[in-house]
Amino acid sequence: MKKILGLVLGLTMLSAGTVFAQEDQALEETQVSETGLELSDMAVRITSQGHTAAFQLYDTEAAEELYEQLPLELELSNFADAQWMFYPPEELDVTDAEIYKAGKKGELSYYEPWGDVFMLYEDFQSGDDMHRLGVCLEGMDEIAEMSGDVLIEQDPSALEDAAEETMQIRVEAEAGEIVFELNDSQAARDLYEQLPLTIEVEDYSTNEKIFYPPEELDTEDAPQAEAGAGTLAYYAPWGDVVMFYGDFGSASGLYELGQVVSGSESISGLSGTIQVEPVAGENE
Repeated sequence: MKKILGLVLGLTMLSAGTVFAQEDQALEETQVSETGLELSDMAVRITSQGHTAAFQLYDTEAAEELYEQLPLELELSNFADAQWMFYPPEELDVTDAEIYKAGKKGELSYYEPWGDVFMLYEDFQSGDDMHRLGVCLEGMDEIAEMSGDVLIEQDPSALEDAAEETMQIRVEAEAGEIVFELNDSQAARDLYEQLPLTIEVEDYSTNEKIFYPPEELDTEDAPQAEAGAGTLAYYAPWGDVVMFYGDFGSASGLYELGQVVSGSESISGLSGTIQVEPVAGENE
């Protein structure tokens, strides 16, 4: 009966869904994310078929209820070629504050009608309410390779590991401060190694701000951008770094460098000279 009901509901979600690609995003402990939800000090590690991903949970009752059920050994199921899901033994109490419909790669979420927790390895849009539980700290590209049995366990050390391994940059200007989390591509590392920079920012079109780093970035392993508001990207033909404050999509030669962590509302107001620098404490 559950499988029949699941299929009907699944077809409803799939008919409203679109799948995109996006890279890494991770948020620091106790930080208020772009969702408006505060992140907690709870972290979980999920392992399947030798592939591992770690997630930081939000400071919500539902996330705490999942955390208290761990460790769990369960079976994974795939949905829409965009997510791996599992069914915790006890249901989670969700609220309207966690509801969303447009999910991003790397989110850990809960679908109340089925009672499943799912990990998105592609962007996913649903016509039904989904509820956020957490965000990926590491191993985002590992999620797609998972299948079969899965081990879900508490792992507070993942927060410390992520803080040591992630690259964050800060853009400062009169309009405000913006923090971006970089992915692990060589292009992102090339940009990071050129910091700090005091540089001019320019307008382009109606949805982006750009600047030109002194040296070109190596895009050999960089992911193609599916750019939306908050995406940090590199347009190789021009050699400019792009900060999107509106949705854009993809383009030949446009590569993703990272995603906004905080201050997205300030991107559109950037003008004149800006400072771009590493966030203190990262990769030291």
